[in-house]
Amino acid sequence: MVFRNCKIIFLFLFSVISFLINAQSVSKVDSMINLLHQANDTNYIKLCIKISGEYSNLKQIKLCFNYADSALIRAKAIKMPTMEAKAYSHFGGLYNYINDANKAIDNFNAALAIYKKMGFIWGEVSVYINKGNAYYFCNELSKAEKLYRKALALYKTMPPDEGTEADIYNNLGSACSSQGKHDEALPWFFKCLELCKKNKDSISIAYAYNNIGSTYSTLKRYSEALPYLEKALELKLKYGDNSEKADGYVNLSTIYYSTGEHKTSVFYLNKALEYIDTAVYNMDLKKLYESYADNYENLNNPKEANKYYKLLRHMNSALFDKEMAAKIEQKELMSDFSNAHLKDSLMQATRIEKQKIEISRSNTFRSFLLVIVASIVIFLFILYKRYRISQAQKDEIYKQKILVDEKQKEIMDSIKYARRIQNSLMPTEKYISRIFNKVKDPNN
Repeated sequence: MVFRNCKIIFLFLFSVISFLINAQSVSKVDSMINLLHQANDTNYIKLCIKISGEYSNLKQIKLCFNYADSALIRAKAIKMPTMEAKAYSHFGGLYNYINDANKAIDNFNAALAIYKKMGFIWGEVSVYINKGNAYYFCNELSKAEKLYRKALALYKTMPPDEGTEADIYNNLGSACSSQGKHDEALPWFFKCLELCKKNKDSISIAYAYNNIGSTYSTLKRYSEALPYLEKALELKLKYGDNSEKADGYVNLSTIYYSTGEHKTSVFYLNKALEYIDTAVYNMDLKKLYESYADNYENLNNPKEANKYYKLLRHMNSALFDKEMAAKIEQKELMSDFSNAHLKDSLMQATRIEKQKIEISRSNTFRSFLLVIVASIVIFLFILYKRYRISQAQKDEIYKQKILVDEKQKEIMDSIKYARRIQNSLMPTEKYISRIFNKVKDPNN
């Protein structure tokens, strides 16, 4: 009864904490949405991608894709390749999230083509890693490994970034290990561990320890595996969430199961069960029940073994129903998204076409105005030139008039002067009369 009450209290607290976390995430999303109205194009795209990521955490897939789509449409409209590639890469991650590897790879290829055209190597490295992850998730492990190796080769041409390098080493180790190349995987995991220690990233160190221990366990080198898995558990208990803590205990349980120490294995399973919510059926819980059943079979305890077999049968049916419901929901969501995407794309295309027409009209009107203004300027220039010529002609005529007047005055003055001289030289009438009189009368 006490256990049942504790379980109810635990579930209640879990629900309250989940509600508070969701409420905080919703508040964060709302604040970012409010910023969209004032954001310029670049910040608008970045905010849409962030909002999309928050909605993916909240499991609201449709809204998640809608905001990602808004980011991509805006990036294409403003012709900003960096943002367009970032949006494509984000889309690839979203399709990975919903297990649609083909569409994920298509989007990563689109991002990669842009980054290659730009010569942006860091972008190429990021896309090669993410594209490799897409192939890894759909179990095309050799393709994933090749892409991780391409990422590493490109990374070595750039200034060091230890976080990225550690991710590449971890992914290469996982790809090799998943292909059965465990001896080849170990050096990659050790390189990853070295960088994680250098960065003092506790939870990443825990995962590196876990990978090394699990690889040794697969190679049946249990004595070498155990110390690494214990170190991983120690860090997970200190820094990890409940799922990581449970995983740490389950990994130790697996080692003891493999060495035939079934009671110790059950002990660690019991520890793991403290951190797993049995009200929610998932693959972790299924793995736990399978381990319980196998251990109790080996301990010759059929009663307990049957108990977990029954739980497994019930869980398998529930998980199948849940998986089918999730697939149906995913298809419906993607169908809704595709329709909405098509509608939004058509609307965007229409808007862009209208903008082009308006720009064309504006350019035509501007050209017409320029022609009119140019014509007026030319006409005014011609009038001005004619005015200048006319003024020059008037000035010349005036100068000629003055010159003629001066010449005429000179001539008249000369005539007058000559007349005065002539007048002064010619005898007067009295003098002529007196001379005639003397001729007629000599006695006078």
